[in-house]
Amino acid sequence: MSLAVRRTSEGIRSAARKLKGRLYWAMRRIKSLLWRLLKGPSEGWPAFILVLLSVLVAVWSMGRANWAPTSGLYHLALYGVLLGLVLAKIRLNGWWLAVIALLLGVYVSFHHLTNLIEGTTILDQYAEVWNRLFIWGQAFVNDNVVSDTLPLSFLLLLISWVTGFICSWSFFRKHNIWGTVLPSGIVVLVNVSILEPAVQRLQLYLYLFIICLMMARLFALERNHDWNKRSIQRFPADSRLLPGAFRFALVIVVVTSLLPAMSAKVAPVASMWDTISSPARAIGQEFAESVGGLPGKDIDSGHSFGPTQPFGGSTTTAEEPALVVEAPFPVYLRARSYDVYTHEGWQISNTQMVSPESNTGLETGQAFQNTQEIDLSVRVQHLVAAGEPVYLGGHPIDMSINYQLEVPQPARYQISLSEEEASHLPLDLQGLASQLREVSRASHDELTESDVRLALPDDVWLVSSEPGTQGLETVTVERRVPIPADTLSVCADRAVSSGRSYQAIVLISTATDADLLTAGTAYPGWVLDRYLQLPDTMPSRVTDLAQELTKDSQTPYERAVAICEYLRTLDYTLDIQAPPEGIDGADYFLFEAGEGYCQYFASAMAVLLRASGVPSRMVAGYGPGELVEEYEPGDMMDQPSGDWQEGSGTFIVRNSHSWTEVYFPGYGWIPFEPTPAYPLIGRVTPVSPPQGGPGTGGSTTPPGGTETHTPRNVRPLAVFLGLALVGTLMWLGWRRLLGHVLEPRVAYARIGYLATLSGIGPTESLTPQEYGRRLAAAVPETAAALDRIVRAYVRISYSRHNLSNEDRSNIARAWPQVRNHLLRHALYRAFPFKSLLKRSKA
Repeated sequence: MSLAVRRTSEGIRSAARKLKGRLYWAMRRIKSLLWRLLKGPSEGWPAFILVLLSVLVAVWSMGRANWAPTSGLYHLALYGVLLGLVLAKIRLNGWWLAVIALLLGVYVSFHHLTNLIEGTTILDQYAEVWNRLFIWGQAFVNDNVVSDTLPLSFLLLLISWVTGFICSWSFFRKHNIWGTVLPSGIVVLVNVSILEPAVQRLQLYLYLFIICLMMARLFALERNHDWNKRSIQRFPADSRLLPGAFRFALVIVVVTSLLPAMSAKVAPVASMWDTISSPARAIGQEFAESVGGLPGKDIDSGHSFGPTQPFGGSTTTAEEPALVVEAPFPVYLRARSYDVYTHEGWQISNTQMVSPESNTGLETGQAFQNTQEIDLSVRVQHLVAAGEPVYLGGHPIDMSINYQLEVPQPARYQISLSEEEASHLPLDLQGLASQLREVSRASHDELTESDVRLALPDDVWLVSSEPGTQGLETVTVERRVPIPADTLSVCADRAVSSGRSYQAIVLISTATDADLLTAGTAYPGWVLDRYLQLPDTMPSRVTDLAQELTKDSQTPYERAVAICEYLRTLDYTLDIQAPPEGIDGADYFLFEAGEGYCQYFASAMAVLLRASGVPSRMVAGYGPGELVEEYEPGDMMDQPSGDWQEGSGTFIVRNSHSWTEVYFPGYGWIPFEPTPAYPLIGRVTPVSPPQGGPGTGGSTTPPGGTETHTPRNVRPLAVFLGLALVGTLMWLGWRRLLGHVLEPRVAYARIGYLATLSGIGPTESLTPQEYGRRLAAAVPETAAALDRIVRAYVRISYSRHNLSNEDRSNIARAWPQVRNHLLRHALYRAFPFKSLLKRSKA
């Protein structure tokens, strides 16, 4: 019994000792962990603070861009940076950790959206968020517009998380400056590119300052790590690094701060800035178009005229000029016309680009009545990228830049001769289908293509036909396009840089009120096909309002005037909430909000006109600007005398604008102004014909009276200097890395650089002879020449042997062989089909 008790007590004491040891071990580990947390990462707390500040500045720029009111951006950025630091110190598979972090970020962003959703339980909130994101995903795949801002908030939250994680992970795991800078840099560049210059400078300069300090910190860390591996003793000389880094960062910020000021005066600088920031603006535009309505985005100053124009929310006006226009009178400058109305906004139908030469078939002035040629000169104060619309009034006759016209694709329709249903067809083609069916039933002979062609209207031609058991079963017809074609936009073949101008001769309408009053309703088929379209689920009260407003109107012009006058009685405001999800934008403006800005007024007028049977469309571009000075012939600098019309003036345009165009037979598209903040459009009277073609540009007078113009020799000089700089850099690079070599140390160093491209760079654990043998095994063709260089390098570096002329001659002969084979090996390694290339050479 005593033995059993003794054994039990010894077991208890042994277990207690083990438990005590484990507790001591756990306490030591906790104490070590707490000390490590207090001490911070091996890179130091300053590095963590710099990474965190760079991410927070990027998120700050995203908040200032005001895409959508979203809370929690800074919290998610902080969580992402902390998670990146923690996972970077865990020595597990990096890809799995990154995937886990991404999935966690998706969940946290998704969960944070529940704060914006009302629901009784968290599951109900999750279901609502998922449903709205799923609806947006379907619309995105189908290229539709969705005005719901919840997906935008989700994307902004996820971007904050991912940016914080990638920047922190890259710095603390890889010590990779590109992975640390690029994510936050892209966010900053995309967001500051849509802001006004006065707003964007602080974020951009602060971000550059932080990045310069972070690069200096990473350089110091890498240098200290290298010295520690080599066991190099050194004094604590890092005290000189911080002041030097501050000075370097300040120089970078000061130099950068001069660029926007210089861009207003030097066109090459403006062009360079536009080129750098254009990808960011493109990303921002695609981002804006993909998420639909943006209640907080600055629409008026965005210069965005993409294929969709969703109903937006609150916006602001710009103070900086967007265009400087020289014209004989105020002109509406169209960027793009929109022909398809949806509940969420406007879209364009399928379009095609045609050259100006293919769009001429009628002499000038014969297409429409009462037209007049005038000269325009437009100086843009922002980049117009290649393929984007330029800003013109009327129809272009000639331009000083190469351009193409965006026109609708011809409409095609399939007519079934065996089915009675034809409601999807235009009215004239519905009558054609009925006529062909009657002919087919009444005749004992089968219906042929010749019979169909004889029955077709003049503006319709037969594309194809499909035979059935009793003759033709279906026919496909196409509406002929007008010449000149219906132009939706005029797109530049090449980019027009900020500060540059283009000139054009355009054809504008001079139709008077009396002309439009008697225009009639003989609309072409292509007009009826496209410009009476409305959604099938259009709210009935919109149609009822259109009928009520036009009940006393006898002509389309009277209907347009009646609707325009009604809309101008509504309130104009820039502070408006975007239409709720599932609510028609025009209906929301007319019956719920009762106020809005130009996009709402123009859309409502076009919708009401279509509901009353008048073809119309919404147009986006720039309205007439502010007249700052009138010119007489010969007063314009750099402008040939007699090349401009009397009374020409300079107009400063600051904000984009939307208005309505109405089609009148014989006169074409006529603009109407339903927005009460703008004056009514006066029908212009003809002016004397110009004496010459488009001018060559010249100076403009922006507000303040300061004339600015670019010297004509600046561009060739800039091109020459750019080519000279590129050539110099290429020559220095060749000489520095690949040129003639006589020194063994230089040859050995260059071998290391070139071998690194193939992934076989030198390592500190190998002696020069060992590395030479390793490199010769990887690239056998270099064995003999490589051996001569390595032997000479070892002899010169580790002995007192002086370099002889024979050594120099051997190095000069051996270096080209090693260089060429190493370059070829690097190209084979980078080429994705290198094995096929080798076999083809064999």
